[in-house]
Amino acid sequence: MGSSTGYCWKEKGIFGDGSCPELAHLIHCRRCPVYASVGRQHLDREMPDKFLAERTSVMAQPKESVRLDTISVMVFRLSGERFALKTIFFQEASEPVRYHTLPLKVNRVFRGIANINGELLLCLSMAHLLELTFDHPGDGAAVTFERMLVVGRDGQRFVFPVEHILGVHRISLEDLGEVPATLSRSARSLTRGIFLLNGRPVGLLDEDRLFPAMTRSLSQ
Repeated sequence: MGSSTGYCWKEKGIFGDGSCPELAHLIHCRRCPVYASVGRQHLDREMPDKFLAERTSVMAQPKESVRLDTISVMVFRLSGERFALKTIFFQEASEPVRYHTLPLKVNRVFRGIANINGELLLCLSMAHLLELTFDHPGDGAAVTFERMLVVGRDGQRFVFPVEHILGVHRISLEDLGEVPATLSRSARSLTRGIFLLNGRPVGLLDEDRLFPAMTRSLSQ
C-alpha cells in the first residue's frame, strides 16, 4: 500500500478509491504496516516551537480556584429588607390568597390557614417573626404582598407572604459577613450572615433556627 505521497490510504486505500490489492485480505488500512508506520512517525515527530510556546503560556497562567462551598438560595424582600433561604427548603410560590383565622389560635406571627392549590397550610407572618419595622409609603398605602412562598423541612410546611421575589442566586459561604446590629434581635438570631447582591445586603436565614422558631409561633 506504499505511495510516493506517503498517504496511500487516501488515494487507493479505504479513504480513497479502494483500488489497493491489499484490501482484499486486510479489509481496512488500519491493519496495514504502511499505515501503522506512518502513524508512528507522526507521533514521534518533533513538536513545533510555536506549539511549545503556546502550551508554556497556558500552563504558566494562574489556576482558577474552584469554590466548593457555594449554595443556591432564594432571595425575597420583606418590609424593605432582603432575606434569603436555601432553595432546597422552598417548595413553591403562589399568588396571594386570603387566610382563615382560627379561634383562640392566631397571634402576631401565626395568622391562620391558607389554601394553596387545594392544600391547607399554616400561614405565618415572616415579617413579624423577624420583628421587622413596617415602613409604609408616605401616602398611607398598605404594604403590598406579591407572592406567597411555601417552605418545608422534615415534613413541616408553612406559607408566608413576601413583598417581592428576587430570584434564585448562588453564593459562597466564604462571602458571608457578620450580621449588623441594626437588625432586630429576632432577625439577628435567625440570620446566619450577610452577603451582597447587586450591591445590596441580603440576610441568609439559618434554617436550623428558623423552622423551630416558626413551629414555636404556633403555640404562643
